[in-house]
Amino acid sequence: MKNKDLKIEWNELKVIWTNSPKTKNIHIQMSDLFQDIKSKSSQFEKDSIKNDLDTLKVSWKSIKGNVSEFEKASVKKDLAMFIRLFNKVLTIFNKK
Repeated sequence: MKNKDLKIEWNELKVIWTNSPKTKNIHIQMSDLFQDIKSKSSQFEKDSIKNDLDTLKVSWKSIKGNVSEFEKASVKKDLAMFIRLFNKVLTIFNKK
């Protein structure tokens, strides 16, 4: 799947997701879930996660250029499969 095709697929997903009648409910549930996780995380856990993310951001610059074509193709294939599955799920939501 080429970059242009991938952008088209993502845009289609965004349109479907935005127009789904369940979207607002899902956003509220996800917001509640995030708040619940934040409230149950200790400061140590929060600091640890922040530290891990900072390390990943710094490391990504050196890793980014070393991704093989096989890995890129594999991710694109998996993403395409995910998009098809996601479209099916959203279709089910739209029917209800």
